[in-house]
Amino acid sequence: TLIISHPRLQRRERMSLRTECPRNHILPTILDHIGATPLVRINRLTQNEGVACEVLAKCEFFNAGGSVKDRIGKRMIEDAEKRGDISPDKTTIIEPTSGNTGIGLALTCAVKGYRCIITLPNKMSQEKSNTLEALGAEVIRTPTEAAWDAPESHIGVANKLNREVPHSWIPNQYDNEATFLLTTKALLKKSINRLAVACTCASSRQALAAP
Repeated sequence: TLIISHPRLQRRERMSLRTECPRNHILPTILDHIGATPLVRINRLTQNEGVACEVLAKCEFFNAGGSVKDRIGKRMIEDAEKRGDISPDKTTIIEPTSGNTGIGLALTCAVKGYRCIITLPNKMSQEKSNTLEALGAEVIRTPTEAAWDAPESHIGVANKLNREVPHSWIPNQYDNEATFLLTTKALLKKSINRLAVACTCASSRQALAAP
């Protein structure tokens, strides 16, 4: 994610953008290494191109599972726990995904003790499938050519499993309010109303969307 701040941003304000994450602290679990990712100033590129404003990169790949989707994977599980909807001793987590959200969910499930089933289209890389399995998830591959609403699609198979597996729950990243505003809040907290423009890839738009 690229962040563009106002060109009149003062040096004293720029210094406050540094991450406050301690480097010598022992974390309780790997889930505590999700969030608090650094904002890094883009220097040479902006100088070479004559860019007047300040450009910052939000380095979400520093999250434990390697992407911004770790945030929503953790948040969806923890919000459901707070509502009393799920618990590790009885709930199976099922999610259709193209990869990164599944990795975030599998990571959270591994730490908290949930059974996790991920439905994944065949077009996604074997590396993602291997990562999910290494985190303890059961991976079911689905036909790439299947329409999203077809019974054999990753969404259709997840819904079928949800009906068949007792006490199962689909976080549903596509329509779960926990997936919105997480990164937006983090950016606003660090930039304190100095944010002018935010640019992100299409697959992560939900993490930046604001109502």
